[in-house]
Amino acid sequence: MNVSQKPALPVAFRRTNNLAGLLYIVHGTVLWLGSAFLAYALWHANLPWPARGALVVIPVVASGFGMFYMGSLGHEGFHGNLNRQADISMVMGIVASLGAPLFLSVGVNIYHWRHHKYTNTPKDPDLLLYQGLRTPMQKLRVSLDTNVYCVRNVWNLLRGRETPDKSFPLGVRRMRFYAALDGLLVATATVGYAMLAWHNPGLFVFVVLVPALVAQLYWSLHPFIEHGDLAGVDGSNARNCTSPVLTFLLLGYTYHLCHHLYPGVQTHRLPALHKHLRDIGYLVPGTTETTFLGALKLGFTRKLPVVSA
Repeated sequence: MNVSQKPALPVAFRRTNNLAGLLYIVHGTVLWLGSAFLAYALWHANLPWPARGALVVIPVVASGFGMFYMGSLGHEGFHGNLNRQADISMVMGIVASLGAPLFLSVGVNIYHWRHHKYTNTPKDPDLLLYQGLRTPMQKLRVSLDTNVYCVRNVWNLLRGRETPDKSFPLGVRRMRFYAALDGLLVATATVGYAMLAWHNPGLFVFVVLVPALVAQLYWSLHPFIEHGDLAGVDGSNARNCTSPVLTFLLLGYTYHLCHHLYPGVQTHRLPALHKHLRDIGYLVPGTTETTFLGALKLGFTRKLPVVSA
């Protein structure tokens, strides 16, 4: 099948389930905070420190992925995948993304539509942001570069210096409202995190600091897992990572090629959509990674093409 001819989306994948959007938030919250409190309890158990250290590894990693997932819900809200009503979906995503400290999700959303439209081409804002990061050490800058990018985008939008063009799916006034709301809520959440650090530093370490480090590490790899060494054409511009571990932790979020093909499909349906596309012979070889460690290896080793703006 010609990959430029995207198959029609079956009806079963089209309708947004509002309950699923709520369940995404519950899943991320439980994974992040539930795992963090478990790690905190295990660390304070009456056991030798090597045993405590071994016991907290899995819940610490799980809490970090939970925090990453909470941040990713800002992206899902922008795509209307948390609620059939676009404004409700957007607000749900902004609120959920507060689980990722200091992350202004609206700052990504301002230009995220261009990423979909121009993936791995000179007009792709993500490519221009990350293309210079080639080594594992350089890739650790992803989260810092993204946060700076988000703050700049939100600030410029509020000042009237960023004006999305007419093809942007949401109006400028709405985006300015969302930017202001996001900034206010992130500032409030940051004060809350600071108060936790002041009143209970030990709990802060397990609820915020350590999960953030795990989330930042995965965040530094995911642009390269999703788009590294892939062509910028429909059908092969992104990668599906079908690892059962990642599918459970991130509820299908890593089926990224399916998302690029059909951005309005909720993530929990993407594994079934992947199977459908595979069964009809649409998927291009090399656009699927099946294991968790394989996905991490892609993140460390793959690169984005270097292009001029």
